[in-house]
Amino acid sequence: MRNLRNAKNLIDLLKIARPNDSAPKLVLNQVGVPKRAEIKPADFAKALDLEPSAVIPFDPQLFGTAANNGQMAAETSPSHKINEIFLDLAKRLTGKSEAKRSRKNLLEPLMAKIPWKKAG
Repeated sequence: MRNLRNAKNLIDLLKIARPNDSAPKLVLNQVGVPKRAEIKPADFAKALDLEPSAVIPFDPQLFGTAANNGQMAAETSPSHKINEIFLDLAKRLTGKSEAKRSRKNLLEPLMAKIPWKKAG
């Protein structure tokens, strides 16, 4: 309950201090810790009058391994579903839908303009 009160106070403060900015983003972390009483994410968001930008589930194996190895979660387990949550959050924060593709070489833009004819 303290987390909800603290989040509410922080969001109210941000809305007053930054009236011209967009609404604060809500990220819920460590959701679903076993044997710990917690407010459901939907109820938490409703009380704050915000939609969560991300809900990150509790995964001690993934985050513990990443922390012990000094790696990001995506480096530790590239195919884990949490990586999609982080990618979606990054897209929301930056306003970009796709990462730019890096060029293979400097001549690629010129090569793309040449009308190649197939031998035949």
